[in-house]
Amino acid sequence: MRKALLSIFTVLIIVGPALAQNVLPIGKWRSHLPLRTGKFVTQSEDKVYYSTNYSILELDKEELSTRFLSKVNGLSNIGIEFIRYNPLSDILIVVYKNTVIDLIKPGGEIVTMSQIRNFSNFIGEKRIFDIHIENDSMVYLAANYGVSKINIFANEFAFTTFTGIAVKSVHLFDGAIYAATEEGVYRAMVSNVNLDDFGNWKLLGPEDGFPLDYKAKAFATFNGTLHLGINDTLWRYTDNRLEFVHYENGSTLEFLTHEGTHLLAGFRPGRIVYFHPDGTQGIIIGNCVETPNYAIEDSKGRLWFGNDRVRNGFRMSTGVTEFCSVMEFDSPWSESAWDMDVVNGELWLATGGLDQTLSARFNSDGFASFIDGQWTIYNRQLREDLKGPDPTTNDDDPVDFVTILAQPGNGKVFVGSYTEGLIELEGDNITQYTEINSSLQRAIGDPRVRVSSLALDDEGNLWVANNSAPEPLSVRLADGTWRSFSMPGCNQNQVFDLAIDDEGYKWLRLGNTSAGVLVFDEGALDDPTDDRCRVFTSNNSDLATNNVNCLAADLEGNIWVGTTEGIFIFECGGSAFEPECRGSRRIVEVDGFGAFLLETEEVQAIAVDGANRKWVGTKNGVFLLSANGEEQVARFTEDNSPLFDNDVIEIAVDQESGEVFIATVTGMLSYQSDAVAGGRTHKSEIEVFPNPVREDYDG
Repeated sequence: MRKALLSIFTVLIIVGPALAQNVLPIGKWRSHLPLRTGKFVTQSEDKVYYSTNYSILELDKEELSTRFLSKVNGLSNIGIEFIRYNPLSDILIVVYKNTVIDLIKPGGEIVTMSQIRNFSNFIGEKRIFDIHIENDSMVYLAANYGVSKINIFANEFAFTTFTGIAVKSVHLFDGAIYAATEEGVYRAMVSNVNLDDFGNWKLLGPEDGFPLDYKAKAFATFNGTLHLGINDTLWRYTDNRLEFVHYENGSTLEFLTHEGTHLLAGFRPGRIVYFHPDGTQGIIIGNCVETPNYAIEDSKGRLWFGNDRVRNGFRMSTGVTEFCSVMEFDSPWSESAWDMDVVNGELWLATGGLDQTLSARFNSDGFASFIDGQWTIYNRQLREDLKGPDPTTNDDDPVDFVTILAQPGNGKVFVGSYTEGLIELEGDNITQYTEINSSLQRAIGDPRVRVSSLALDDEGNLWVANNSAPEPLSVRLADGTWRSFSMPGCNQNQVFDLAIDDEGYKWLRLGNTSAGVLVFDEGALDDPTDDRCRVFTSNNSDLATNNVNCLAADLEGNIWVGTTEGIFIFECGGSAFEPECRGSRRIVEVDGFGAFLLETEEVQAIAVDGANRKWVGTKNGVFLLSANGEEQVARFTEDNSPLFDNDVIEIAVDQESGEVFIATVTGMLSYQSDAVAGGRTHKSEIEVFPNPVREDYDG
């Protein structure tokens, strides 16, 4: 999609909607990725390309129109290491952290090279650090395994030399190839030498004008001379000797580039020095980039900066002596996601999370809404009313928002913090509920009010799981009054996911090690004597395991339980407290044999669409199941779809449009399904890439 940025002003933010509201065709995807920092940058004659961890921004230099590329619209991977444009062939080279390379050709064709990932000669993780462009077809790679030369027209390797030491930069100059390493600079003549044999490469030392012991990084040709970094100092190499150029005290040399008039030298933690051919030099003013990754100069003298500072925007300046300009785009605050809710076509997102021990991560990214194509972020960095009462510390700030619920009809949104209680958002007004103004309680032995899950009953009462509290279940009645419950007889206060069935019974995932599931009936709100509570474990039910990850109530009031060994279903209705209520497992046919539903999958999320089908998030992708769970309708993985990662944290369905929002560990995207509220399904094929079910699936 393309859209125009309004204008660029020095030190002002430019806002451009990165995710415009649109109606997706059935079977199509769109990304919801953070566009907060341009990490690396490269350029063609008329465009600048920024990379984030997950996507690429293409920016027209004159019109300032933009286009975003991600795995949803063609990239093969996420986790971008860096990008480099070959102006001689108009090919954008995208290098990923897993060493896969995408070649984006002039017509938009994307060719993927994955040979390096499959190298058998090098044991361990592989990584590419740098690219040097020789001509329109040949480029050199500097990698932790050595140096490779590849033909980007033929998509094949001309040679690879395994060096036994990481090569940080590679460069051609005066008929020789130079490789920068921690041991120093290695050099080999390009012609009449077997470059595959590292024995033909020479380590440059005192007889070549180099120190005896040194480390090297970064090369550039400037004013007809080779410039390079040695021991974080910039030198030029001429007539077999090194000449000092520049040193930044307390800094490390990160990069050298020469694409315009000036040579640019980037030093960390935060300085870029420019050098003019006439010998003058200076420092880029305005503190434009605090942690520079890369910078380039275009033919008009404009500078475009790659930046490693989180949420620092996309940065440029109109010249080496001009102040910095910042471009920011509407997007999520980060890739973090933990819980989602969609009401009236509005997506609400909680970004917090818990670790493997169900402890707080102290994630301060806050919560967000996606309404009419626009993101609104709510966190302590942007709002004073999301900071705690003590201005001298941030320890009392509500962070780790792990549950979110939008209440239909009244516009209120409730967000649970795993550290400081419940947040109510009404319009733009925020109210915080803790033990002071509600029935919520601080955790036993811990001065935190841990809200872990939220649910609404049919009467508009808000039920709150208050983990580790003496009375771990509270309700905020529709009239604004509060009650809390100890759930006698169950002896459980480690409560998490909360779901309410058609009988009004409250089902809770228990957080104690191997604790199972709890069901609670409060009876009359003001009469504790009629409260009922029951715990289901593998000892007293058909649960195969007590390791429960999630709960969901479907449109028929049945409770679907996601565990480390698949899905279990409680279809007990009003008999949930009777002995015959034990739950069940669906038996499905796999390769002609009966098997329990998803028994080999760790289920982490379950969402119900308008046709009562189940969208199941696992550590191995997404499964779409029929309403009764007996048929697998589709399956999506990172191999057969744009799914960013197979580790799926949460799923939410827009019941009005059928759009399915999927949060993975590396970011969120959405898929336009064919089911909407009322049980209607559109008569169309679900589009996957290339097939929703793997032939080797078992379970």
